[in-house]
Amino acid sequence: MLNTGITMKKTLITLLVTVSLGMTGCQDTFLQMPDTTGTVDLNEVYGSAKNAKSALMTCYREILLHGLPGGWGVGHGTLGAISGEVARGYSWHGTYMIVNSGLNVNGTDGSDAGADHFGNNWAYIRHCWTVYENIDRVPDMTPEEKNYVKAEALALIAYRYMGMFYRYGGLPIVRKSFTSPADPEVSMGRSSLSETLDYILELCQKAYDGLPEGDWSAADQGRMTRGAVLAIKARALLFAARPLFNSATPYIESAHNDLVCFGSSDPDRWNTAIEANEDVLEWALEYNYQLLNTGGAGVGQPNPNAFADYATATSTPANREVLLAYKCNETNLWTWPGSAIFYYNNYSNYWTNNRYDTDMSGLLSNFLELYYDENGDDIDWPKVGDSAPRDASDWLEKINGIEPRAKADNIFIGFDAFNNPGNSNWTANSWGRQTGNAAKTGEFPEVLGTDKGCAAPTKFYYNAGSRVWFEFPLFRMAEIYLNLAEAYNEYGNPTKALENLNMVHNRAGLPAITETDRDALREIIRRERAVEFYRENLRYYDVKHWKDENIDKGIIGGDMRELQFKVKADASGSLNLPEGLESYWNAVTYTSYWNPRMYLEPLPQSEINKGTLVQNPGY
Repeated sequence: MLNTGITMKKTLITLLVTVSLGMTGCQDTFLQMPDTTGTVDLNEVYGSAKNAKSALMTCYREILLHGLPGGWGVGHGTLGAISGEVARGYSWHGTYMIVNSGLNVNGTDGSDAGADHFGNNWAYIRHCWTVYENIDRVPDMTPEEKNYVKAEALALIAYRYMGMFYRYGGLPIVRKSFTSPADPEVSMGRSSLSETLDYILELCQKAYDGLPEGDWSAADQGRMTRGAVLAIKARALLFAARPLFNSATPYIESAHNDLVCFGSSDPDRWNTAIEANEDVLEWALEYNYQLLNTGGAGVGQPNPNAFADYATATSTPANREVLLAYKCNETNLWTWPGSAIFYYNNYSNYWTNNRYDTDMSGLLSNFLELYYDENGDDIDWPKVGDSAPRDASDWLEKINGIEPRAKADNIFIGFDAFNNPGNSNWTANSWGRQTGNAAKTGEFPEVLGTDKGCAAPTKFYYNAGSRVWFEFPLFRMAEIYLNLAEAYNEYGNPTKALENLNMVHNRAGLPAITETDRDALREIIRRERAVEFYRENLRYYDVKHWKDENIDKGIIGGDMRELQFKVKADASGSLNLPEGLESYWNAVTYTSYWNPRMYLEPLPQSEINKGTLVQNPGY
């Protein structure tokens, strides 16, 4: 499969970033010119196809890391820890600090502001422009190959702009690498939201026109395709149609409203999003990219192979559901960014000594409640304020009967991993969910444990064995169907909305949804997105751009809940095993911060102080 994102071969990794890009690494500020003295030899970099392709590979490596550990601003934790999916982490984590006090204009835990690294975006975009501007110098590449590289560079720039678009709103429009500090555009300000979206669409069109019509050969699998570019365009237009931007008034009034909303609420933006996502679907089906559903039950019926199909789509390298992936197949745990990506999954035998970065980010009951049971019904979980705890047998029965996606996503207390059975990396026996004597001596309704939740994520590791790396999916076909479900529903076509929603819901092994009321169906579609894309870096932005009415009631802000487990006083061995569990209940373990200014990320205060860029409202 073309799992676009590029396989990082060892021979490519060894080339120095400073040489392959023709410039130094991350800059401290927005468009500050890099000091390249003694580090740049463009003649060498672009003197051979091998070196030039290495420069392109480095751009893939940098650009597509956006939002992943090592590629977002916060040094510790993941986006799921600030969107009500998993707990906040350790007290020194950036996610913990954001949960406690919100986004910070001066940076937290390695960021230069908020939950992104504003400066890195521009350094990496500049690297792509450097490749674009110099690839014609390469003597041993054909004109066709050079045009493909140019198109890939533009596609990567479009990807990064897409991500910044829904993080920040209106952005500076950068059209070159800026090789001279005297260039007046170095001091450019932010363009409007509309101009930024137009630029993303312009980049996508140019990239699309320059890329091959279909798939790459097997030797080049992983490179940008037209389908990936269409997916970038489709996601950008979906965010443009959502209530945060598609509004006559901004979420907070300011002197620069055009940076954060379009100034009108136009339902036709939903139709534009429909057209863009239908284009992705048409391309994908032509070139054999598809939602994995091998059950043979037909559309509208629960897929009997739901567990394997969903787990394969999210975990197996080079599967046909993934249009774009971050492919950094490092086998050395401590090779960046392989080590940073490895932090993303918080359950393996490397992390069970309770000292690494994400083993304190367990599944919150806030999110657990979104999963269905295997029949597509809601699950009756304990509520905060119940008069008594429930017997552990209730927990064991409910997890045995929970929907397949939950079992692929998590290792639950009392269970070995469903998605990697028998491997020592994935056993409940070594998890360490219960620590000390609190779980034996504590009484209902006390808080016996905080931040480990009721499960540790195992998503992305189906049948991984001892493999520590994984290929993070950036665009899956499931997203295209759920984009269409959302857009058709908002545009007033429930029939098409249900058709697309049930493609994903049925694949998950669940019976078809039949609801046609727009408001009720909206909530069902949003729930489906939450479950399907658990820990895929979408929920943090989805709920903000929906302006979800519950955003401060247990999603980004509000009370965060975790199930508490009491173990038997005579329990021996691991306290995580089913025979050791006695009872369980729900409890609020911390309260997360929310402020409406957090609908968008802040720009670094250091940049605002220069007088060129305008801050987002409320900061």
